[in-house]
Amino acid sequence: MSNTDFTPGSLYIAGFTQARASHVALIIPTSRALGCLVHIDRDVSPVWTYQCRVQRIEGDMFISSLLGIRDVSTCRITPEQLQEAAQAILAPQNDEFGACLPWVLAVVQKLHDMGLVILKNAEALQDEFVRFAEGNKAYARRDKFPNVAVSQFCQ
Repeated sequence: MSNTDFTPGSLYIAGFTQARASHVALIIPTSRALGCLVHIDRDVSPVWTYQCRVQRIEGDMFISSLLGIRDVSTCRITPEQLQEAAQAILAPQNDEFGACLPWVLAVVQKLHDMGLVILKNAEALQDEFVRFAEGNKAYARRDKFPNVAVSQFCQ
């Protein structure tokens, strides 16, 4: 796992270190500094709601993990395509903790159905991400770039 695996324009599952467990989203970085992020959130509603926003990467104190699932050299996924896939997956109509990872995996499945990623094994991708993110709490600092790896189960 190395920050040399980071490539702007590629698609990543992003992990944000929080008190209970990682928050999970999808991001297409436009540079080391910023990216287009899609996720579900409970900050603006009592239930999960879809959100797309510009996300700071370098210097953010919560983003700790970036697991590459589609390299830009293989296929460029546009922010609009990512948003289309994300908006097709309904956010859970509850406030249960931990809903973000299953939602992200459903979006990855939708991207696969659209021919934009090759999802080899969704369950293995989930396990891979959870194991990867659990070991990255030390990267949740303003002076560290998130830890970066490339998935074995999604390309």
